[in-house]
This record gives sequence, structure tokens and C-alpha cells, in this order.
Amino acid sequence: MLQAHWSGYEIDSSEAAYEVKVPEPEKLGTLVRALLGSGYFVRSYYLLSEVPLSRLQGYVHQHEPADSPLRQQIDEVVAKFNPDRSITIGVRVIEPILNYVGANRQALLQAQVFRFEPTAEEREMYADTDTEFEPGQRVDETDFYSESEIPWDGVAFCLGCQLVGLNRLLPEEQAKARAAVRKTDVMIQEEEGRPRRGGRGMNEMDMFFSSVFGPSDPWESYNHPQPVSLRVRLHPNATLSIHGRWMDDGQFAYGYYEYVLSLAARKAAAKISFDMIY
Repeated sequence: MLQAHWSGYEIDSSEAAYEVKVPEPEKLGTLVRALLGSGYFVRSYYLLSEVPLSRLQGYVHQHEPADSPLRQQIDEVVAKFNPDRSITIGVRVIEPILNYVGANRQALLQAQVFRFEPTAEEREMYADTDTEFEPGQRVDETDFYSESEIPWDGVAFCLGCQLVGLNRLLPEEQAKARAAVRKTDVMIQEEEGRPRRGGRGMNEMDMFFSSVFGPSDPWESYNHPQPVSLRVRLHPNATLSIHGRWMDDGQFAYGYYEYVLSLAARKAAAKISFDMIY
């Protein structure tokens, strides 16, 4: 189901998740554009799955005239699909597509455009984890330990994004981001019963490479763009929500992601919440 092209590694720690409320469904695309254009996301967004947009294309072809600007935009995006790599998509295209999804959510739900049956592999995975799920029921993403386990049923759009690195923030924002990372590191030390060391945002992987290759700047990893997903979900009651996960250093980078995503949400006038997935 998922045609993903993701780079990075997943360490032996929890993932972490965020959720953004969508109070005005007709402005769903405008909200997503405001988040992505807040200045806290790298301006390069990748479709992590082409399937929902292909489904939407079929629906739009049935219900919109051939000269519809939206229909033409979707056709142009779908024409770029490549089985070997994910494609980029701009906010000027994302906005009208998702505004259409929000405005037509009831009809899309009734037509089961975003109804996805679990694959045989997914059903086996759910059986192994004693997860009870059937298409059409509401999905609480925090019930699933890994993003790969989250059902695709109801997913209308899925992007791979990146938050800007630490050195791209304003000086006062950098100071607060560092403080947030230190706070997270100290909390982890306390939970594990280890002596508090002040917290520097240096996780076990950083310390391993430091011990092997010599001293390194524990903040250097935060200067790189930080990967995060963005997923739009249509629920059985025709409400919408925006979700995402970060996997690399899910626990250790929690403070950085929480702080920067909160800045983006504030800029977009959006309500955001966070969960550590244990």
C-alpha cells in the first residue's frame, strides 16, 4: 500500500507523534500550506504514497468538468508519478487539492474514496500484535507503536517533509531549542535512573561515534534538516485531522521537534498536540 522512499535509520527507541486540529475543513489546504510555509519546514515536500491522490483523481474525473483547474492540477501531478522514487509537490498545488477534500469530505466518505483494506501482510502484523482493526472504524494513530503499523484506511494525503535545522533558527529560537533538547535529555536520564548530566542532546548513538572517532559536537546533528511525515486523515464522522511522526531519535529529539513544530503551528494559527509513542 505504502510506496515510501524514506532515508535514515530507526534506533531502538520510541517514535513520537503530533496532531493538528482542522476546525475549518473547507480550509484544510490553506492550513497545511500555512504550516509548510511557516518558515520552519524545508521547502521540499515528497509524496510518500501516490495511492490516495490516484483515488482522488478518479473521483474528480467523475464529478468535475474536463476544464476544471483542480482536475488539471491533479492530472499533472499524477503524470509525474515514478515507481522508482517519490515525487515532489508544491504548496500551490497542495492547497487547492486539500481544500477540495475538505469541502467534499462527506461525498468522499460516502464514495469510500479513501477506504483501504489491510493487505495480507498488514493483517498478519495486526494478528501478531493483537490489534483489532477493520476498515471504516476510526483510527487512533497513537494506538500504534510504529508508523508502519498505522492503517492507511482514511488517509487522504501523505507527505515526507523536513523541519529546518537548528542553525536555521533565529538566535533566540536556537537558545530555546537547545534548552528544550536539554530538558528532554535530562528527563530520559531520570526515567532510566541514570545520574543527571545536565543534558546536551547527546544520545547513545552520538556517544558511540564520539568514543570511536573522537570528540564531536553533540549539536551538529541538529543543524541538519530533521525528517517528519505529514498525513491528512478523513475520519468516519467526516472530520479531518493532520498527523505525523518522526522516527530518527524519536525520544532523544523530542524536545527539538516539539519546539519547532509548535513554532510552525503558532505561525499558522493552528492547534497542535504531541505524544511519545511507547
